[in-house]
Amino acid sequence: MPNAHASTAAVHFPQRAALGRLLLACMLVALSAGGGVLGAAELSSEARGQVDATIDAFLKEYRVPGLSAAIVVDGQLVYEHGYGLADIENQVPATPLTMYRLASISKMFTATAAMQLAEQGKLDLAAPIQKYVPSFPEKQGTITAELLLKHQSGIRHYRGDEVRSVVFYNRVGDSLGIFQDDALLFAPGEKFSYTTYGYNLLGTAIEGASGEEYVAYVQKHILEPCGIESMRADNPNLIIPHRAAGYRLHGTGASAELRNDFMVDVTNKIPGGGWCGPPGDLARFAIALMDGRLVETATLERMWTPQATTTGKQTDCGLGCFISDSDGQRRISHSGGQPKVSTFLVFCPEEKTAVALMCNLRDTNLKSLANQLMDQVAQPVGATP
Repeated sequence: MPNAHASTAAVHFPQRAALGRLLLACMLVALSAGGGVLGAAELSSEARGQVDATIDAFLKEYRVPGLSAAIVVDGQLVYEHGYGLADIENQVPATPLTMYRLASISKMFTATAAMQLAEQGKLDLAAPIQKYVPSFPEKQGTITAELLLKHQSGIRHYRGDEVRSVVFYNRVGDSLGIFQDDALLFAPGEKFSYTTYGYNLLGTAIEGASGEEYVAYVQKHILEPCGIESMRADNPNLIIPHRAAGYRLHGTGASAELRNDFMVDVTNKIPGGGWCGPPGDLARFAIALMDGRLVETATLERMWTPQATTTGKQTDCGLGCFISDSDGQRRISHSGGQPKVSTFLVFCPEEKTAVALMCNLRDTNLKSLANQLMDQVAQPVGATP
């Protein structure tokens, strides 16, 4: 909770301000039951028990050290909970406050920013991207913001060990040098090919269209309207309170050994995979989207419609998200995976139900767990509560 005197106190008494923040965090955890936080609306004790049992079984089966979860029902954040350990070496429990890298869920922020600017007439989704990023080289076809949004630009994804980059990039546009001189994989619009680097270019276009630095734009126009305070662009050089340690399994099967994961610097892909925060903030973002607080309803429908290629091939990709169906429920989702983390966000706009999961084990398939939890807490379409 913000303190009206925090800024003044921080100037003259930085130690006292830091202590106050620590005490507040401890109070939030202490008030939670077993590391959980309940909202004004709550899951029933039976539903909480079912959720806990499902997650506990998943952690045991897949050897996940720590996981934090947030659940939205009827448009309200009703449950936040931490399971296991955020840091094994120091025996730090995972809590609702634990900070994980969002990985590719970050693309949903970038897509929302682009669509806000499109609504305002500042970003023409059909214009050549050089209109907003003049330094980007001309290619053998026209790349547009819309093609970037739906992963049809032809820009490549990672190559070699690029996913393990330890290079610090001070600005979003600086990371374009990684790929901008490479040939496209195909003519823009011809195929779907998932690309994080394409979202780097989109993030730079957002700067050109808005006149604001990308991170500042997202904080002001997306995070603040959602009531999100702890989400931030990741920087491995800075102290980030409640940051989870990250792990990987070395080897295969039951004999695989749990190890610390590789150190990486994600400033090479902030718009495509460089934000960090707790799952509760992802849940707040989903609520704001479903409520129409970030972009208009017509824009949401455009974002949440599966896109076809110029050859007529249908994809399951919308604009910055993926779309699926479960027994008549439309589900919007995005996964995330990179060294140290696995993440998943899924929500049903019609039912205003969502599940956000973040764990500190790389290569963990959280999609199945998230959809299982959605099945447990969501009402079937047309059902009477």
